[in-house]
Amino acid sequence: MTVNETLDQMLAQARELQRTAAEAANKTVDQMQPLIRESVKNAQELQQTLSKHAIESSAIASAQTQRAVEQLSAFVKTGSEAMRQSTEQAQAAAAKMAQQSREVVEAMRAAMQKPPEPR
Repeated sequence: MTVNETLDQMLAQARELQRTAAEAANKTVDQMQPLIRESVKNAQELQQTLSKHAIESSAIASAQTQRAVEQLSAFVKTGSEAMRQSTEQAQAAAAKMAQQSREVVEAMRAAMQKPPEPR
């Protein structure tokens, strides 16, 4: 797999993470649990991919990638807490996860040194 293919795959994973986090934020707590669990799993997989990429990339890209890994760590922590919380707390945590996932996507874009796609 080429570097560009790897980077594209990581960005796709980040977008999937963003999608599931946003979906979780819009569901009731019972419906949130599987989505939050899936989001955390996606974040952990992306963390592993990013950690490997950080080792293999240049110093500048490595610093950007490390920032994305840090944001993913915060996302995983928030998701784990959300699965243990009450309805109101879980909904607030899911909204925070959605914001964190957007930040992950932006960090991934910066790490890839590609301009953001138009919305």
